[in-house]
Amino acid sequence: MSVAVHRLTARVVVVLAVLSCAASARAAEVTRVVSALDDDDAFDFNLTAAWLHESKSAFIKREGIFQGNPTLLKDLQYAQTRDVLNLRMDFGILWDVGIHVEAPLVLADNRSLNFDQSAGSGCVFGNLPDQTPTCVDQHNSQLLKAGILPGYQNQNAYGLNSRTGQPFNQGATVFQGPTRSGFENLGLGIQWAVFNQRRDDTRPTWLLGFDAKLDVFKDMRFDSSNPGANTAVGLGYHQFIWSTTVSKRFRYFDPYFGAWYMLPVRTNGSIYQDYSTNGVSGNQTAINPQQQAGVQMGFEQIAWENPRANQRVTVEFRARATEHFYGRSASELWEALAGSSQCTSPASAACRPGIDYNPGDTSAFPYPGVTETEEYASFGGDAGLNVQVGKYARFRGLFGLLIDEPHFITYSGAGVDRTGDGRVDSSNPTERNILYRDAIDAPGQRFRVEGTQIWSLLLEGSIMF
Repeated sequence: MSVAVHRLTARVVVVLAVLSCAASARAAEVTRVVSALDDDDAFDFNLTAAWLHESKSAFIKREGIFQGNPTLLKDLQYAQTRDVLNLRMDFGILWDVGIHVEAPLVLADNRSLNFDQSAGSGCVFGNLPDQTPTCVDQHNSQLLKAGILPGYQNQNAYGLNSRTGQPFNQGATVFQGPTRSGFENLGLGIQWAVFNQRRDDTRPTWLLGFDAKLDVFKDMRFDSSNPGANTAVGLGYHQFIWSTTVSKRFRYFDPYFGAWYMLPVRTNGSIYQDYSTNGVSGNQTAINPQQQAGVQMGFEQIAWENPRANQRVTVEFRARATEHFYGRSASELWEALAGSSQCTSPASAACRPGIDYNPGDTSAFPYPGVTETEEYASFGGDAGLNVQVGKYARFRGLFGLLIDEPHFITYSGAGVDRTGDGRVDSSNPTERNILYRDAIDAPGQRFRVEGTQIWSLLLEGSIMF
């Protein structure tokens, strides 16, 4: 009897050990990697479809003077909704090495600017001399006052509706962009699991990756003389991304940490132009889009699993942060700032004084819309559920919030001091920045974004072979 008990105990220990190893072999979703040339599986292939919905809101203010004191003046509320269907294929090519191809298809991208009337029923527009304005309309909007869009103090025609090509004559909306859609980029990437906990449960899973998101589709542009002509979503630059992620499962708890860096490279003819001509410098204080770097840390809590059937359910929590370095960007104002293709000289009615040219200039050109932008950080997090229903299918859902730090979005430097006198002479074409505009870039005139919130929902499904 004693021998039988010992044998049964030994078998139970062996089974538990096997199940324990099987459980610990599974890594977090962020460190999942395909493989090839394994004895029991010569080739891995995953097909993934993911839907991302984002809703972004922000307040846009402008530096100014109120009652003799420098302040930030209320102006606009920015709104954007975006739906993206991302299609991705992963192929295993070597032991713990996989390559992937992806193509994010933007189903709809809608953007608008509205007068800041967030005070609701308590709105005061300052129409009387003794009133302090708490809300904005066409009579006190800084966007209209700066000449970026027409209609300052005009009761019946202000702003621009890109879908009709006409101004607004009522309501709080001052700018409505076109509905954009299409493929954003073509992504190619490679991942290598330097260590893989599935093979050696004494080590973490350590993933190294490189992605090239190539700007091979039509770039987004905006022409105020034909506002509905371009509905593309291409960014105008390639993105080269290096990343590393580590995860280590401890029984039912699987924490992870990752970091990444993105280097943008302008494409020829994009809205991120270098305005140097014929060997003459444009003295731009920034030419390239903003570089970015970020970190993420989180964990998966295993709620239930059946290792023998390749089934499990995990709850995931993630925190993330991104640094946007100083550079040019398509900010919340970029479409409104973009000029008309009919702007050819300061005498042209299509050219906006102070935007498409500075006072006193003898030449003019449509302002590109993208602006030099102050560096800022973004912070946020996600919570969600991961479900693997068997060997061949898994699903993931994440709900998140991202918040941007307040930052200036019209932040061009005046130019380059080439005489060594410690200042930039704005009247000297060899020193002044060709894109610098006093009306939006001079301290006391700049536009600033505050209170940015980006809510997101990601739903993802994969078929695995």
